Amino acid sequence: MHLSGDRLADYCRDLLVRCGVDGRDALTTGRVLVNADARGVHSHGVIRMIGYVDCLRSGGVNGAARPHIVHEGPGNALVDADRGLGIPASVFAVEVARRKAGETGIGIVNVFNSHHHGACGYYSQSLAMSGLIGAAMSTGDIIMAATGSAARAIGNNPFSYAVPAGRYRAVCYDVAMSQVAAGKISIAAEEGRPIPTGWLLDPDGNPTRDPKQYDLGGALEPFGGHKGYGLSIMVETLAGLLSGAAMLGDIHAWNTDPRRSGNVGHMFVALDPKALNPGVDLPARVERMIETLAAARLAPGVERILYPGQLEHEREALAAAQGIELPPAAMDALSRAGEHAGLPFVPETLTM
Repeated sequence: MHLSGDRLADYCRDLLVRCGVDGRDALTTGRVLVNADARGVHSHGVIRMIGYVDCLRSGGVNGAARPHIVHEGPGNALVDADRGLGIPASVFAVEVARRKAGETGIGIVNVFNSHHHGACGYYSQSLAMSGLIGAAMSTGDIIMAATGSAARAIGNNPFSYAVPAGRYRAVCYDVAMSQVAAGKISIAAEEGRPIPTGWLLDPDGNPTRDPKQYDLGGALEPFGGHKGYGLSIMVETLAGLLSGAAMLGDIHAWNTDPRRSGNVGHMFVALDPKALNPGVDLPARVERMIETLAAARLAPGVERILYPGQLEHEREALAAAQGIELPPAAMDALSRAGEHAGLPFVPETLTM
């Protein structure tokens, strides 16, 4: 079943409004989640609605939140998310970064008192699509092992960068520091599928292919061993420690106990290429880089060389034409969210 992205976002808005969220912030949240599904990143899409609804209904997330600047300079700002949803707070912060980059050439905005904010790539790409170089990063509750640990020690702390790419839209790299996002393991557990070795440690610290071990206290494994762990510390420092948000184990797991605030931290960076080098046509140079890489000799069995974000752009274009097909786990999450908010999920009313 292919669903209309606009109707799906409207349904998410209606659910959140029933939980006390301002209509504009609710629609923004719905659109960001739906965009992730349209791009095939279902681990950060509407599957998250059940968690958002439960956190709002229990008071762990402040539905009436108003993100606001508590400190700023010519090219920087610090934003208090007011214990609200992470997505509208992040959209607010990105707009501040965008404005400051237009005024000074650079905008760096930290956010504290926030929560899960969906896919980092949404924010970096938003900046790139307006001609800026963008970066986004976020802390999270401890779900990943540190190199050498047998248990959870640090968040998987996602990071994204994006650069304008002319006719190729944007190069957009978006990763968590674990081998995969926790949402992908949750989807595998919902669908009864084993996961590859190297994704997860069981509660005793042993590698496991059973995704259900995650909910029993298992730890995600960092990608590249110490490399992913080191980058996670970078994000913890810039998005968490610097912003004044909670650190490591003090970050509350919003999706396991919805009654408590998470105090997650984010950082967004916007750079104006023309301010850094007035003579460079960055999108044109990125176009040439993409085409040069695509022309490289292919390895056996490989059909094409992709640039970061290319597959997601193609999926998004297909979803715009044909609608979004959600995985069963996302459909189930929306159904439960609808039950909890008192607005039943009827997929047939949301089709293209």
